[in-house]
Amino acid sequence: MAAAMAEPVPELPWLWQEAAALAGAVRGALGPRGGRALLLRPTGEAVPTRDGRRLLEALRLEPPAARVMAARACSHRAATGDGAKSFVVLLAAVLGGLRAAGGGAGLRRALRAFEAQVLERAAARGLRRHWRTAPPGLPEALLEALLEPYLAGRLGPGERRCLARLCAELCRRCAPTAAARPEALRLLARRFAALHAAVPGLPLASSTILPGIVLRRDFAAYCPAEGELRALLVTEPLQPALTAPGVEFVVDSEGQYEASLRWIIRRTEALVKHLQSNSVKLLLSSTKQDEVVIYYAQLYGVSVVECLLSEEMALISEITGVSPYAPFGDDMYREITETAVASFCQPLLLGSKRCVHIGFTSVCAFQPHCLILCGPVDGVNEQHAAALQEAFTMLQQLFKTVDQRGECKAEGESQNKASDVCSWDSSPTQKQIVVENISCNSNQVSECQLKALSDETETKILAPDKSSSLVDKQKSYSTAVLACNADTVTACELLDVGKGLEKTCCNIVPFKQEESCVGIAQDHSSSLIEAGSLLPVGGYFEILLHYYIQYYAKQCQQSEVAVVSNVVADALLSIPKALYRTTELDSFTRFYLKAVNSLRKNQPLPGNKEGLESVYCKYQLVVSVLHCVTELLSIDLIIGIKQPVQKIEDHDSEDDF
Repeated sequence: MAAAMAEPVPELPWLWQEAAALAGAVRGALGPRGGRALLLRPTGEAVPTRDGRRLLEALRLEPPAARVMAARACSHRAATGDGAKSFVVLLAAVLGGLRAAGGGAGLRRALRAFEAQVLERAAARGLRRHWRTAPPGLPEALLEALLEPYLAGRLGPGERRCLARLCAELCRRCAPTAAARPEALRLLARRFAALHAAVPGLPLASSTILPGIVLRRDFAAYCPAEGELRALLVTEPLQPALTAPGVEFVVDSEGQYEASLRWIIRRTEALVKHLQSNSVKLLLSSTKQDEVVIYYAQLYGVSVVECLLSEEMALISEITGVSPYAPFGDDMYREITETAVASFCQPLLLGSKRCVHIGFTSVCAFQPHCLILCGPVDGVNEQHAAALQEAFTMLQQLFKTVDQRGECKAEGESQNKASDVCSWDSSPTQKQIVVENISCNSNQVSECQLKALSDETETKILAPDKSSSLVDKQKSYSTAVLACNADTVTACELLDVGKGLEKTCCNIVPFKQEESCVGIAQDHSSSLIEAGSLLPVGGYFEILLHYYIQYYAKQCQQSEVAVVSNVVADALLSIPKALYRTTELDSFTRFYLKAVNSLRKNQPLPGNKEGLESVYCKYQLVVSVLHCVTELLSIDLIIGIKQPVQKIEDHDSEDDF
């Protein structure tokens, strides 16, 4: 019988301590300047990694609350492809802020009210003024601007640049048209295990992209064929059985046994001959076929590849629209119509491993290509493959939106644009301006100044008496935070406006305003976060959301919601603080002061040349952390169930010998 033991309910100090311990374990690997942790596998192999999910899984946590935190972080990572380390850091900061604020019985209710009354309002009216929308086709240069900073948190500088280019090139080849890009990203994220092949012992620079797919199996029977060939998918052995499963077959003599074997051989030969008569030249099997099948397949010119992985079979079925063939029954000799068309099928040598290279004709917009991923050892290749698969998952989130709640939407529709504190006046002829440098003495910047400036901003941000002047200023100033120096062209200028489509000196092609998604600059859109919304990396999202949460917290009637708002606003700064911790002294404080001063003057934020990130992913991170906090605070009792050791009987029966 299992023994149950009740444990005390975790209080805020305990929850904060456990979250702080988790944050301390992953904070050192956060951001592009983070370090690596050395993980030892049970086999003795040492694997250096910066992956947040791997780090959390390697901790082998015992406290139940800490395991819940790690599980929620990994679940968020699986859903969005990013944010496991940031999740833990933000969670620890929120719990620490609630603990410092004294907690209270109404925290759960206040957290839910904060999300509906403050967070959504800050995103819909504040963040909307600053993000830019990616074009539907996601140009290759824009993909690199998204992928390189994403991979920077997982890989080294040389690795991330090379893999970002490979990843963007793979997207372009699999989806040659803009309309096919969402479907291509979906397939790449779901089927990447079958769309890449790892080759150890070679440098990463040797990686390449091949048309078609590479099956990591050798031919069981290879018969060269020219031109297009028909391929048949099977998931069962083709050699017929004497009886149906579960039916007993009795053989009275050796002659009957030999006659049964001859019947099986004749039946197998007839089946393979039937495949040849239906122009089937390639047999793809997920099971191992009998030697008789291989013999007759080679005799009748049918190539055979067996023991394919389930991921490979699923990919072939999805891109060709073909279902596996079932040859048994009374209609075994019926016409075979469920076949895939392949333009080529040939052996391929990857390192010392023989593989099969097949070019299938796709029935969908996705054009299959395979990434040949090279690396020094298998462990490094596994990390690169996992990072790329999660990168495709992250790119999928660009096409998702967050809808407003009913009350927030109704409130927005009832207000006038001229009186809205975040009114937007967008024009297709808007020009991007250069932000003037804000003088900031690094020797005099401190946390006290940062707090004082934050408090001063709360009273001055978008004051009602200045709302009309803000509307006028927005006609001359661009509200995009993707501003860069006028004499420098970077990836940020992909989202610039008022320029043609000619190539720049950095081979980056900007796009016109009318080519972006329509409706991003509208005040009262039905979506809280628009599809394709982007911001520069490096803490811009956190500082902007911190800024607008503090403003809308002033309008809250409930004191508990205001307390939670200030706690979450301050906790958001923990992420950019961790990102800037390894740079020069007071770099975060100076960056924060410049950003806030720009917001106060209604100017674009300082430019960032390091890349872009998805607003949807960052917003979902904040929401997921708030839901995790609510879940932790709702725990009333922890019951630990321990299975007792089973008693071993000394006496043995005769059956044991």
